[in-house]
Amino acid sequence: MDAFAAGWAVLKSMGINVNDSSAPYTDMILDGRKTIETRPSDSLDPYVGREVGLIRTGKGPAKMVGKVRLGEPKRYESKEEFDRDRPKHRVPKGSKEDKSSGYGYPIRSKKKVKPKSIHSRGNIAREVR
Repeated sequence: MDAFAAGWAVLKSMGINVNDSSAPYTDMILDGRKTIETRPSDSLDPYVGREVGLIRTGKGPAKMVGKVRLGEPKRYESKEEFDRDRPKHRVPKGSKEDKSSGYGYPIRSKKKVKPKSIHSRGNIAREVR
């Protein structure tokens, strides 16, 4: 296997963590109400354009509950920009995720999967094999 193929195999078996402790973000993604995933940094850039697992964290053990494909992020330069996209990212006003800058990754596709326990570790993403 060449280096590109090996790198692709690793990315393909990854999932992004979404913390549901303060809101049911993974459910909102899977039912189409949340169409942008926000982050304080560009930490999801390696997963843009690739199908990755959607990992529910913050409510019991980590579980892969779906698969998503992220688009190129929008950079939020101000609180006003972040607020304008609130109907798309669904971050509650005044919550710890409410930001005045950061990145918004459009969710280009999504599909629900039978929940699967994930035992790997990672702050932003984790292996889902």
